[in-house]
Amino acid sequence: MGLQKNIVYSAVLTCSTYLVPLLVFPYISRVLGVDGIGAVDFVDSVINYCVLLSMMGMTTLGVREIARNKSNPVLLQQAFADLFSLNLLSTLVVLFVLALMICLVPQLWDKKELFCIGAIKLVANLFWIEWFFKGIENFRYITIRSVVLRLLFICFVYLLVHEEQDYGVYYFLFVSLTLGNAIFNWNFRKRYIGCSLRHVDIKRYAKPFFRLGGFAVLSSVYTQLITVWLGLQCGETEVGYYTTSTRLHQVIIALFSTLTSVIIPRMSVLFKENRLTDVRQMTEKAFQILFLFAFPVFSFMEFFASDLISLIAGPGFEAAVFPMRIVVFQVFIIGTEQICILQILIPMQKEREILRAAICGVSVCLLGGGLLIPQMHSMGAALTWFFSELAVMLVALHYVKAFLGINFPFAMFCRYACISLPYVLGAITIFVASESGIGRLVWALAFFLCYAIVCEEYVLRIHVLSTVWKKMRKK
Repeated sequence: MGLQKNIVYSAVLTCSTYLVPLLVFPYISRVLGVDGIGAVDFVDSVINYCVLLSMMGMTTLGVREIARNKSNPVLLQQAFADLFSLNLLSTLVVLFVLALMICLVPQLWDKKELFCIGAIKLVANLFWIEWFFKGIENFRYITIRSVVLRLLFICFVYLLVHEEQDYGVYYFLFVSLTLGNAIFNWNFRKRYIGCSLRHVDIKRYAKPFFRLGGFAVLSSVYTQLITVWLGLQCGETEVGYYTTSTRLHQVIIALFSTLTSVIIPRMSVLFKENRLTDVRQMTEKAFQILFLFAFPVFSFMEFFASDLISLIAGPGFEAAVFPMRIVVFQVFIIGTEQICILQILIPMQKEREILRAAICGVSVCLLGGGLLIPQMHSMGAALTWFFSELAVMLVALHYVKAFLGINFPFAMFCRYACISLPYVLGAITIFVASESGIGRLVWALAFFLCYAIVCEEYVLRIHVLSTVWKKMRKK
């Protein structure tokens, strides 16, 4: 399957992953309230952290190794068995630790019913094996399956969640998405390979598994664990404000991640064949797409943050506006970080350097969190996340320059910034001219989309959108 088609399928997959919860959030936030949302998000943050510990580096290691061996059925079978066995062992250990923590920590024991639901998500994640299908580049199957299940999720949310006490039902439906995907994936896998664990060798993958996992776990300190930290120190209400401020940002970053997730298998092959010129060209293209994507998103969210919070969360979430304005800077930072780490350093098998970047980020997070979260609460959490990601980005850029001589494209950044000035002028005009929050958002969205298309096709002339559209029409 072509790279452009994979990008299209991956974009649809990402939209379904993040936009579906965002679409039901206006309804859920009004039914469950800030405390109900905070309770579910607190428990899910702990469960997500456990999933992260159980997966370690499997998300990227699995894609890379399956892509490297997919042309040889025997090696593919062995690689899958080894990787799955390693993942099984780590999941059992994490499940035991989670049960122990629920029994020992009073704040966790008070929500034991929700944690029992979350444990289903932890176990099901083992059998999701999304990394296998991404490694063989079967994005079509992943996308169709995910979209169907998420549409069912929307229907059941509106049918079953009607009162504040229904937060347990909502969380069970949310966890059922992972369970359903796991069941379908595990059965569909049989079309490609079997799963015999008799002659496995987990030692050959143990080192990159834990090194990449170390990066993922350390990174989670300034992503998922910040939410847990905020909840334990400042309460569920502040968690509700913080997680609300990050919801739209997560969708935006995930949309850009569709590029990196599709490119990882291709970049692994390019590095294996030592085609460094092609690597540099693909990296330049990735920065072009990042800047084309980031400047309108940044302008839109900065100017219309209050309207967006009002739309997606409703009354009572006004304190989430300023954290959202801080978080939106991450579009540039995390986008650059993903290009450097996911697109370059992981295919180059530079796990040690990636781990060092994560350690720098955690150091900044611990310092910033200790100083800012007790004083500034949800806003302090947003600032802590910002400075942590900035530290990781700077270290990653240093290693990319050292290994490949690729610098951050400042000239390209300044050029795109100048071309993007009409976004700011248009946003100011719309904000002043329109009194309705919904009206402002509609007019601004229409203007931003039109100018983005004109800019991409006729000013910058990189023709990404037209190329993707032609590929879709040929299907």
